Amino acid sequence: MFVRIKRVRSGARTYRYLHIVENRWEQGRTRQHIVGSLGRLEDLQARGHLERVIRQLVEHCPGVELARAQAAGTLQVVSDKLWGPVLVFERLWEELGLKELLAAAARRRRFGFDFERVVFAQVLQRFLEPGSDLRGSKWVGTVQAEDFERLRLSHFYRSLGPLWERKQRIEEALYQRGLDLFNQELDLVFFDTTSTYFEGTTLRGWAKLGKSKDHRPDHGQLVIGVVLRRDGFPVCCEVWPGNTADMTTVLPILARLKERFRIRRVIFVCDRGMVSKANLQALTAAGYQYIVGVKMRGLVEVRDEVLGRAGRYHVVGPRLEVKEVRVGDRRYVVCYNPEEAEKDRHDRAAILEKIEKKLRSGGVKALLSNRGYKRFLKVQQEAAAIDRQQVAKDARYDGKFVLRTTTQLPAAAVAEAYKQLTSIERLWREMKDVLEVRPNYHWQKRDHVKGHIFTVYLALYLSALLRRKLREAGIEAQWDEVIRDLSSLRAVTVELAGEHYLMRSPLQGCAGKVLAAVGVKAPSLAQPA
Repeated sequence: MFVRIKRVRSGARTYRYLHIVENRWEQGRTRQHIVGSLGRLEDLQARGHLERVIRQLVEHCPGVELARAQAAGTLQVVSDKLWGPVLVFERLWEELGLKELLAAAARRRRFGFDFERVVFAQVLQRFLEPGSDLRGSKWVGTVQAEDFERLRLSHFYRSLGPLWERKQRIEEALYQRGLDLFNQELDLVFFDTTSTYFEGTTLRGWAKLGKSKDHRPDHGQLVIGVVLRRDGFPVCCEVWPGNTADMTTVLPILARLKERFRIRRVIFVCDRGMVSKANLQALTAAGYQYIVGVKMRGLVEVRDEVLGRAGRYHVVGPRLEVKEVRVGDRRYVVCYNPEEAEKDRHDRAAILEKIEKKLRSGGVKALLSNRGYKRFLKVQQEAAAIDRQQVAKDARYDGKFVLRTTTQLPAAAVAEAYKQLTSIERLWREMKDVLEVRPNYHWQKRDHVKGHIFTVYLALYLSALLRRKLREAGIEAQWDEVIRDLSSLRAVTVELAGEHYLMRSPLQGCAGKVLAAVGVKAPSLAQPA
């Protein structure tokens, strides 16, 4: 809506009329419609009516007065809260049906608090303020979200068990919702596990000793696994005692997945930590194809045959090039990242420079005690020098990783599938930061631990949906950039002449585009609180 001056010619004279006009989309084009006419501009100016009309309009537009008061420095700020990420993730939360699903669950059980709001707060916390429930219960007071001011620490604790009880129903509801939204069958599965350890004795009998990825084999731990679709959406997550071997978790969960989600075909994707001859034989015997990361330095076939094979790389994207190598009946995909290769060269050059300085100063013993330095040294009797042959061998690995697969997928699809694991690993790290807050007083109940882990699963689902919408909108911003720009959108409550108003901070970076991508209209600059 805007002001337009319309000129009307009558005889030798031209009159100007002041109209309030709005644009409307009709029959494939924009048409202007007069909302109201203020009369002849000359008459309004001559009688002083124009200024009076403007003053009266301003009285009904607090944003103008707020802008004036802000410029004059007379506004009193009541609160300043985080707003941008809430607007985006709340819309996605509702689109997935989670708000309605959890609210319905709360109506069947008298919690005495808003169960849906607590769960949403815990999931939102995973993105913005990873930490304990105590930390989260304080953090919600800094967020502009519906009913967050009513949430208490006890609500965080009491919601975890009931959330885990509804895990299977939520997973299946999200899966069906995903089929409706994206119309994709589940035929490619990504699977990854991690472990998290606990101090104290509260989980004794369940958090058991096992192979620790945290390098704390002296502590009881849990093994956590998650399954993702080819488009990055999680399907389910599971939790096992800490002494559960990786492959014993894989085959049972895939068998249950086939039954629960009617999977036609499964391709197993995992990182180097789960690769062994026995594991691959078990997958093959069960009829599953796989994409696995392999060690480049530790396996002779990979080091000599695969990396030594000449061939042209095919560009997949700015940070990924691939080529296929076959050794007998085994298919490998060599992946190359030019940016990582440059970083590896720079890091090695820095190490070599330090070695040369140490050699000139006679610090040979210090070099030999450092594994990072020692691998580039050639020692003869008491003399040491840089092993240039070893430096050249090390350069062969710059920016590369190698995958082995039994699938017939194109090499680019194999590489992209494996890269999806990074999204899981990032949230695993955040979750482990939460679970390792000491002491773990409220982790006495197993379902509380499981419920906390399930909030990470829900965060994974929301992040996958947001990434999809950003791709569809052609927005290429990095995830950290998206969260940073959204977080710059603040809700500032101010007081003016005894009245409270809600103002928003200016949109920065990609925030406006992200809001539009998820279907959220940017809030007005000022509105009554």
